[in-house]
Amino acid sequence: MDPTHCEVGLTTQDKKKRVLLVDLGASMGGVEAYLEALAKILSPNTDLFALCVMTELAERLTKSGARVTVIPLFSKLRILRFFTAFVSMMYLLIRHDIDVVQINGFMESILLGPVRLLGREAVYTRHGPFELDLYRWYRHPFKYVPRMFSRYGAHFASRLICVSESVGALCKPLFPEGRVSVIPNWVTTLPDPRTRSGKLRATQIVCIGRLEKYKGVHLLIEAMRGLDEVALTVVGDGTYRLELERLARGLEINFVGFQRDPTPFYRQADIFVMPSLGPEGLPMVAIEAMSHMLPCMFSDLAVHCEISDGGQAAMLFCSGDVDDLRRKLQLLLESEREQDRLAKNAYELVKRKYYEPVARQAYLEAFAVAQP
Repeated sequence: MDPTHCEVGLTTQDKKKRVLLVDLGASMGGVEAYLEALAKILSPNTDLFALCVMTELAERLTKSGARVTVIPLFSKLRILRFFTAFVSMMYLLIRHDIDVVQINGFMESILLGPVRLLGREAVYTRHGPFELDLYRWYRHPFKYVPRMFSRYGAHFASRLICVSESVGALCKPLFPEGRVSVIPNWVTTLPDPRTRSGKLRATQIVCIGRLEKYKGVHLLIEAMRGLDEVALTVVGDGTYRLELERLARGLEINFVGFQRDPTPFYRQADIFVMPSLGPEGLPMVAIEAMSHMLPCMFSDLAVHCEISDGGQAAMLFCSGDVDDLRRKLQLLLESEREQDRLAKNAYELVKRKYYEPVARQAYLEAFAVAQP
């Protein structure tokens, strides 16, 4: 039954707010995982709709309680994807009397203006910095232009939500006071605290993420040279994988590719390493590793300092410095006491700041959703 037929006689206070999530990404990634988790938070208290191009994401959002519209990918003519998204979004706004539209991505920001022209609220989530300083328009026009649209299109948003304090610090000076808020990424489940067993095998290190050069996995591979009784599992895929496999020859390193559910790899690991060179918004894999009570090592990017409470919940090394990474890894490998301290601090920090109940309260307030 179409829910629009059930609204006769409802007061404004009784009617649930109607929210539309928009994502035009062509592959599953951090933004899509974020949307799946956000749908689970919003669906019990809203009439939730979604617009996307991926059938896998559509299936996940449907299971999370959203009514999903899927549009063609148009992989060779992306302009058609955005035109179709615009037409579909406008139809959904009018047909279902949508109150709030939540938008992600760089180019998707061009949809914020039409949403506001129709008198709806537009929430724009920034998962990282705008990155205009990383590219020159004359050298990388296809990377620069979407970021330029994002930077200026974001001004049409009713509210800008940043996924970390680090991203918020970059965005707040660019927008009117009160327009930008920070709601950190979160884990939907918190595993039971685990006990560490005695060492009967080589120390298992895990690194999870996209295999692109900026993720810094090549630094971790180089740092492993000279370390004894250490094995590395690399979870993820990307354009840099072949080069990383070449660099890893002769070392105990296993590439397992993209994994839909990386949970078994967290459970089997002794240490988690995130060697990213940046930029990063708030890497989900980092807080997932912390939630599994793994001792973690991060590069000292601003966001890693933030989520590790200044190094209290993870060991930090100088970003890009192989020698410092190797030295800090050796220190961590030699000290079970330090491993235990970092693991316990990480678990408590996630429970306090990066756990679903905390995010749920913040998002229901951000979307002005009535709570039971």
